[in-house]
Amino acid sequence: MQPWLWWFLIFLLLFVIPARMAWQRRQAKVARRNRIRRRKGENTMNELVKTYIGKEVIVWAGTSSGVTGTATRIEENWLEVEDKDGNKQILNTDYISRIQEHPRNKNGRKKAVIV
Repeated sequence: MQPWLWWFLIFLLLFVIPARMAWQRRQAKVARRNRIRRRKGENTMNELVKTYIGKEVIVWAGTSSGVTGTATRIEENWLEVEDKDGNKQILNTDYISRIQEHPRNKNGRKKAVIV
């Protein structure tokens, strides 16, 4: 076996895999904390997301990249986002890390794109 392959395997076992496992544990801890807060009635994410209903938004949730579409409704702890093709996605608000109004529809103006 090549020496570089041994170094790669050592690097993988010592750094990459433990870092990924720590990240997953951290995500589970955040989700657990949010569930406890929701049971106590302390979760304010639903109230914050309600301001975006009917607007085109970009939502970053958990491990996924940004989901773009129109926020159509929020029930209990779930946000429904519909894209321009009519496909619907449902996102758990416990995992939403960022939500942003899509900049191209802001104030009715479209930004110029330089190619």
